[in-house]
Amino acid sequence: MKFIPAVLQGISIGLSSITAPPHRSISAVTKYTMSADKAAQNPKKPFPVGTIIPAKGFYVIITDTASFDGDLSGFGLSSSGEKVWLEDTTTSTIVDTITFAAMSTTQTYGRGPDGGTWTLLNTITRGTSNGSIVMNEIYSRGVAGNLDWIEIYNGVSAPVDISGYRIYDVGGQGGTKPKKPFPARTILSANGFYVIITDTASFDGDLSGFGLSSSGEKVWLEDTTTSTIVDTVTFGAMSTTQTWGRVPDGGTWQLLNTITRGTTNGTGTFVNYERTIPHGYALKQNYPNPFNPSTKIQFSIEKTGSTTLTVFDILGKEVATLVNGQLESGMYTVDWNAAGLSSGLYFYKLQCGDKSETRKMILMK
Repeated sequence: MKFIPAVLQGISIGLSSITAPPHRSISAVTKYTMSADKAAQNPKKPFPVGTIIPAKGFYVIITDTASFDGDLSGFGLSSSGEKVWLEDTTTSTIVDTITFAAMSTTQTYGRGPDGGTWTLLNTITRGTSNGSIVMNEIYSRGVAGNLDWIEIYNGVSAPVDISGYRIYDVGGQGGTKPKKPFPARTILSANGFYVIITDTASFDGDLSGFGLSSSGEKVWLEDTTTSTIVDTVTFGAMSTTQTWGRVPDGGTWQLLNTITRGTTNGTGTFVNYERTIPHGYALKQNYPNPFNPSTKIQFSIEKTGSTTLTVFDILGKEVATLVNGQLESGMYTVDWNAAGLSSGLYFYKLQCGDKSETRKMILMK
């Protein structure tokens, strides 16, 4: 049986995370910085006596201050990046080392998936799984030739083998049907997408085909190699031109009016709109204005028809499509989040049938 030692799992300014195989004692493990000055001035930082990492668990150690009696080794991690080591002093063995990069206050440097390739992560997951593989978009209004599907997203810059994953609805969760396996040798590319058809068998030996309810239901994504639920979501109803998806990719679930199967859902713009009493055709000034990073746009249409609401930068380049579909007559309010865009002047244009109107707005960060 091959023994896999504890490894460095994630690093943030002020702390480090360790992960280990089943019931690994790390009492005799020490960690220290690369800097010659620090190495000469500070002793290596020991882990407290009796420290046990549970099976497939995590342990976080504070590096820049003493965390227990007798520890004089406190050291800070450089915000511009540096090198650290993990050592088993019982065997004088370096079990892991990493040179990590600079990060912002909302980022960490971590392994994605857990124990995998190091990368800069935009979500801090202190003491928990880095969870790089998630469901990203769901379509439940499938018909022959365009069946129900779920899109999977890899949120790190390294490929991940998802052959050991399963996806299922309440039938698989309750044991009334088998869980749907991903085909053998399925590799999800770095920051890439994979679409799996759910309602019919997609390869030999798969008897788990299930349809997604058009009124919404709950689905699970499981890594059976570790018996871990890596993602779950209860999605809502959608029309034939909509999907449920995360915006930005891997982020918050939203009802999307543009289907982006197998591609990015966008860079942080999303829309929630509500039909109210109609007031003819009008496009109102956004509020607040200037804004950072969210604003509301109200408009009304007097006749049911194909409607678009788009945003352009000062050079005329389209940066967001907020509405694109058939709307009934009425007044609507659009909430737009411009996260990821630069400060400056933008234009938003409403087009419904042969009528159009354009207004200006200012993003000020």
